[in-house]
Amino acid sequence: MRLDPLRRFSLATLLGLAAAAGFHGACAPDSGFGSLSSSSEGASEGAGSGGSFEPDGGLLGDAPIDIPPDPDAACGLVTEEAVVVPLNLYIMMDKSSSMAGDDPTVESKWESAKAGLTAFVNSARFAGVRVALRFFPREADGVPACDQNAYKTPLVPFGPLPGNAGAIVEAIEAERPDGPSTPIYPALGGALLQGIETAQNHPGEASAVLLVTDGKPQGPAAQCGGANPEDPAAIAALAAAGARYRPPVRTFVIGLPGVDQSIANQIAAAGGTDAAVLVASTNIAREFERALAKVTGEALPCEVEVPAQVTGGQVAFNDVNVLFGLDGAPQDILPQSPGCDGPGWRYDDPSAPKALVLCPDTCNAARDASVAKIQILLGCETVIR
Repeated sequence: MRLDPLRRFSLATLLGLAAAAGFHGACAPDSGFGSLSSSSEGASEGAGSGGSFEPDGGLLGDAPIDIPPDPDAACGLVTEEAVVVPLNLYIMMDKSSSMAGDDPTVESKWESAKAGLTAFVNSARFAGVRVALRFFPREADGVPACDQNAYKTPLVPFGPLPGNAGAIVEAIEAERPDGPSTPIYPALGGALLQGIETAQNHPGEASAVLLVTDGKPQGPAAQCGGANPEDPAAIAALAAAGARYRPPVRTFVIGLPGVDQSIANQIAAAGGTDAAVLVASTNIAREFERALAKVTGEALPCEVEVPAQVTGGQVAFNDVNVLFGLDGAPQDILPQSPGCDGPGWRYDDPSAPKALVLCPDTCNAARDASVAKIQILLGCETVIR
């Protein structure tokens, strides 16, 4: 069955019951996000100079809180560990012949990508992320070349890192960059079909697709179901269709040297991820590893479940607070910010909340940290910025 940009799936709710605690940052300090840090030395200097040391790096803002809730007070006797939405990432990787390169004295893009992917899947930073892998183009067989379903099933099934690292490394070691074309249209369509199915079957988890390529669309036919598979707009329409589903399946793009940057950016933007992550032609392995880290960090959801006591009616929605701390710093109240015009959090749907969503400023800081600790304080009136 083909992914039609106009077709809508009826999906289950994004958030379900899960068992997890804490929120692990995903982006390396050098992956493009700013980093937040603190030290006892900085604290001493701030105290000695009459300044105020902020263990959250100013993340919590200057909300007008006259008397913030006390977690030990009678109104706040119940705290819960935040349950963070897990991530499923399907990597669709180009194995066309251009990945082999022309200069035998220079390490090929394929070998560099192998090294970068191996380092990524073995990184403790991404422990728990469920990754699947497939290559394109596929071998010619009796299945029509345009069939997106032929790319739906991953070669390496979804499995959490680092446990799935061995199977991923084994798969890329066994593969060769010998594909005669770059059929992005059916490959991306199949990956999105898998992403949507995964989102349906695992309503408490997030799903995303990562397209890795060094070229522009080529093949597999003049027409695929009435669409020109080499037309960037047709491919972008597939990515946009995935981003429109609820829960959304976003498309990330990593462009290796040789990629058509405008096409890569067009696909990423349509898939809800703004722009492609482009890898420079120097030190490709390290740059590719960094790109994988950045993409995974951006793909990780910044949502936590509304506790059962709240959805069940025992605690009011306006008696919920978020305790938040980065990199071992003491937790503090993170104010609610309904408009997300700064640090804070909001409900996903104010009329029928199912999740607490970190605002972009707070989300980016959490992803950049090595560990972000989130707890839910129940019973105290919500602090609002």
